[in-house]
Amino acid sequence: MTDIEALNLQPRQGRTLMNVTSVEVGTEESVLHVQSTMSEYGKVLSTARFKYNADRLSGTYTSEGRGIVDENTMVSGTGMGIWRREGSKIHMEELVNISDGSQNLGRGIWDMRENTLTYDAFVIR
Repeated sequence: MTDIEALNLQPRQGRTLMNVTSVEVGTEESVLHVQSTMSEYGKVLSTARFKYNADRLSGTYTSEGRGIVDENTMVSGTGMGIWRREGSKIHMEELVNISDGSQNLGRGIWDMRENTLTYDAFVIR
């Protein structure tokens, strides 16, 4: 059996405050659209689709993002994660595969009252 290395996470970039551009509320899923500028990925546009657990206070989600790094470079990312609601905030944790071969652990808090998403990305690979 192979030894499993301890997880020692380093930030991919600084904390990012993203702006919520729209929300679609549904009975089976809700959809969140955000955008921001990130030091690692440039202008970022992202969508997350939230599925509900039976308690409707938590569930799973998938995400798609595009980062426009410069005039000639764009990266895409696909994520899968879990979420839980605490009051008016949604706590999110996801694993993201980026088209440049990197992988991130993303952690975010969507503040529904402020229409913002605070997001931290950590290096997996």
